[in-house]
Amino acid sequence: MESTRHINEILFQQYQKELSNPVAMVLKAADGLAISAFDALLQVTALSKNQLAAFIDATPKTIDNYRTRQRNLGRTESEQILQLLGLYKKGQEIFGNSKAFNEWMSHPAIGLGGIKAFDLLYTAGGINLVMEELLRIEYGALA
Repeated sequence: MESTRHINEILFQQYQKELSNPVAMVLKAADGLAISAFDALLQVTALSKNQLAAFIDATPKTIDNYRTRQRNLGRTESEQILQLLGLYKKGQEIFGNSKAFNEWMSHPAIGLGGIKAFDLLYTAGGINLVMEELLRIEYGALA
């Protein structure tokens, strides 16, 4: 558990600029992230390869092709990864770890209209809605 926390902190630090500055995030995404960012996010989220690939609108086979061809991810995939990374950073701050955060995301949330947070992670707008809910939880402004 401690080694996972350390890996997460290193990854969050690596993308600190992008996580704290939306313009930097867009510019980094435009360059495309290395496939290693997907692999690192897999560790951070404790999700399956299939789940994470779906959240960035890719298939596991597409991810494998990026890896085999040693190509960077596309802009949209890269932006989704950075947004998910930011979401998991905030989720871990509030819930303590990815397991507890994933548990919360698997249940309907009143502040999300009774929708499970996991069902919203397929788009940037959905990720933003979940982030807004996390901020409400953090500051005690629950619906």
